[in-house]
Amino acid sequence: MKKYTNIIFLNFFLLFNLTFFSCKENSNFSLKEKESETKIDSQIKTPIVLKDDSISIGKEIPFSIVEVFKENTNENAFVNSDTRLTIKTSSSFMLTKKDFIITDIDLSDTNYEGPGYIIYSYKSNEKKNVEIIIIEATADIGTDWYYVVVINNNDLVEQFLIKEPRANSEITDMKDFLSILLKNDTLIFKFRKSKIAKYSIMPSDLKNDNENIYLEKKLIF
Repeated sequence: MKKYTNIIFLNFFLLFNLTFFSCKENSNFSLKEKESETKIDSQIKTPIVLKDDSISIGKEIPFSIVEVFKENTNENAFVNSDTRLTIKTSSSFMLTKKDFIITDIDLSDTNYEGPGYIIYSYKSNEKKNVEIIIIEATADIGTDWYYVVVINNNDLVEQFLIKEPRANSEITDMKDFLSILLKNDTLIFKFRKSKIAKYSIMPSDLKNDNENIYLEKKLIF
């Protein structure tokens, strides 16, 4: 009887140990599996979705595509791609884009009586909906003034006159004299000092450094 009891106790002891180690092993396996899953999950970064508007915040966007409008004397207009300035009078234009009338440009306040205009287009690969039009009024010697028109698709954003500084259009390309940036809805005009004409007056109220004079214009798009 005692021998039989010992056998039962021994079997119970073996069964208990087997069950205990099996549970412990399963527990360790589950723990390792969770640790592995946690490690993998921590390596998977949540993708960041940027809105279109956030891309340009704090970033300088250059308008480095500079083109000259071609004068079409038959149609009495200056044309560049689908943007057109039709001459209405000697001091006014009608601005259209894809045959959509955007605005009339009245330059009568300038009292300009010079030989004519050279018109430039500044565009950007990063903000293709915006076009900056520079109307350069040529003079008997060099340049008289610049008139800036900013459009956003078919909408007029801003138009204003720049009297100074000026380059000598007879010997200087506009793209070498003027570069334009957009930062936080502010247009920054950079006029290279080395290209400023001798007859031009250096504006004292504008920011400047060793190489450039800066004119800033806040826009509302």
